[in-house]
Amino acid sequence: RASMAYFKLYCLAAALCVLVHLVPNTLCTSNGDGDINNKFRDPSVVQDKGHLKEHVKELTEEEINQMSPEEMEWHFFKSHDSDQNLELDGLEILAAVDHQQSGYNYPSHEDRMKSYTGLVDRILDDDDIDDDGMISWLEYVISRRRHEAEAKAAREQRDAETKL
Repeated sequence: RASMAYFKLYCLAAALCVLVHLVPNTLCTSNGDGDINNKFRDPSVVQDKGHLKEHVKELTEEEINQMSPEEMEWHFFKSHDSDQNLELDGLEILAAVDHQQSGYNYPSHEDRMKSYTGLVDRILDDDDIDDDGMISWLEYVISRRRHEAEAKAAREQRDAETKL
């Protein structure tokens, strides 16, 4: 029975890996507004080695330096999953957002919370594919790919416009 459970888990993991690698960026759509304030998806944040060193104590500096961008994103996601269920709920997303935006000074605590809750709501609206109120690892990866494609398209469009 144990070997069958491991086999099923292996098949599920393999299927998820195939799905993640086959999600074509061309299927991703955008409203074109760019969501500049959302550092939750920003590669410079989710692939930040210093952030990983701070939050993932079991990894050595050498291990972190040898990680691929995808591995860094996995550890970023996992480090904010406080209940370790491989999903980020609104409070876990809020904690990640608060940590990322700590340098910005809001006029009041109420303004800060209004901004953060609005951002968490937008993240859930945009990225929670199955509408369960949480972002799974798969949903997170799909979102990151979609937003990378959108950012690349926006850069290419700006570059094309400046050449005119």
